[in-house]
Amino acid sequence: MIRRLGFYFVKSNSKKGSQKSRRNSRSRPLRKRRAVPKKTSGLARQNAALKRDLTESLEQQTATSEILRVIASSPTDVQPVLDVVAERAARLCDAKDAVIRRVDGDVLRLVAHYGSIPHRDETRPISRLSTVGRAIIDRETIHIHDGSTPEVQAEFPESRRPVGVRTNLIMPLLREGVAIGVISIRRTEVRPFSEKQIALLKTFADQAGIAIENVRLFNEIKEALEQQTATSEILGVIASSPTDVQPVLDVVAESAARLCDATDAHIMRVDDSRLRLVAAYGPIPRPSREESIPLSRAVVPARAIIDRQTLHLHDLAAEVETEFPESKPLQERFGTRTILCTPLFREGTPIGVIIIRRLEVRPFTDKQIALLKTFADQAGIAIENVRLF
Repeated sequence: MIRRLGFYFVKSNSKKGSQKSRRNSRSRPLRKRRAVPKKTSGLARQNAALKRDLTESLEQQTATSEILRVIASSPTDVQPVLDVVAERAARLCDAKDAVIRRVDGDVLRLVAHYGSIPHRDETRPISRLSTVGRAIIDRETIHIHDGSTPEVQAEFPESRRPVGVRTNLIMPLLREGVAIGVISIRRTEVRPFSEKQIALLKTFADQAGIAIENVRLFNEIKEALEQQTATSEILGVIASSPTDVQPVLDVVAESAARLCDATDAHIMRVDDSRLRLVAAYGPIPRPSREESIPLSRAVVPARAIIDRQTLHLHDLAAEVETEFPESKPLQERFGTRTILCTPLFREGTPIGVIIIRRLEVRPFTDKQIALLKTFADQAGIAIENVRLF
């Protein structure tokens, strides 16, 4: 040790020790620099995964809340709900598009689509030979990893797969265990959907099913109230017009057209061997009350009276040539396509007929047919009351 001007300098007597100390001083920082990146990288990955999961969860909750809000704001119209379900299903399941179809008899009809893959609006038969048909029939989810393989094409020969679609996930929409539709999401590359995405699509399918059921129940209640109101109104008119049946027939015609969703309604009464118009409601031009039609089986409403049963023609234009040739001039004149006729009875004897029509081919439902029979009964009661009075 050397003292110089009040400072102490220490000089090592061992050169080897000094070199070892320098080596240690160099090596320690290097070991620390290698360890820190590993720990930092692992934490970064965990944080990124947690952030990604949190973002996905938030998006799903937001989508669910939005769908529920649309359901609540559209109690009579399911279309806005189906549109937002298709959009959220495609976006949150990372699919190219989403398609929703509903059961309509023995076919499936397109009701909602979102995405870039071209689609067609035509109906699809419900068949086990197509993916959507089998999902409906078996009420099970179908996950096609690669739709271009010969095995898949042989299994589903009736599936109409757009060009470029490879992976497809199809899930039925259920209502009380009954399949009422199907939702499918698609990808243009071979990339199967994850378990999380399958579970998420199940949530969207459940929400679509709830929306459809809510609208159905709401419409049923609304229809029941409207029918009760119409019945009460007709009974009120019957009570207030004991000597005049015309106000009753007028309100029956109006109620029949409105509640059966028909273009118009006519009531005709038997006059000797002909039918004469006694009440009408709707925009279709009508024959004058002086005009009459023969009581012949070649005329649609007349056959309903002769056979004493309701007659429902889905497309009159397709049958006038062979079955109802005497109705051809009126069909061509007014453009009637779908027609429903129910006879009016008095003590078991047909005394007239109530007719509702549509200008497009759109058959009436069983509920509408039953409702028209109710109106026919009320008209018959009114006519009989006036006769007895």
